[in-house]
Amino acid sequence: MTRYATTFLFLAFLAMPLAARAGEADDLQRQIDYLKQTTSDLERMDDQKAVSTDITMMRSWLDSAWTLRSQEKYDEVHIILDRCDAQANMVRQRLTAAKLAAQATAKEDEVKRAKNQLARTKKALENAKIQKARLEGKV
Repeated sequence: MTRYATTFLFLAFLAMPLAARAGEADDLQRQIDYLKQTTSDLERMDDQKAVSTDITMMRSWLDSAWTLRSQEKYDEVHIILDRCDAQANMVRQRLTAAKLAAQATAKEDEVKRAKNQLARTKKALENAKIQKARLEGKV
């Protein structure tokens, strides 16, 4: 191998990690953008404002991840993105729990109304029986 070829291969070897790092930065950018979109979607789903604090925290973490990505602190960005992913899963679970709690409350209200209607009907029936007995006794 010539000296030129050896030098070229050595320089190509040194340049490889930089290309890999650039690819990693792009991947991290895509992950951050995906999680930002996820956060927006979760915020739209939060019609009861049950998880607004958690969503705000996620947005703050994603801003930190973006800053660290620009500073090429990729390991720290990975940690934050993992945390954001876990937070998104927790927010989904809390949203589901809040919706189920709202449904349960609505069902409880419906049962309460039905019980009240039943009590009024029973009272009306009892009054009708009393009225019938009075009329039959007087006739």
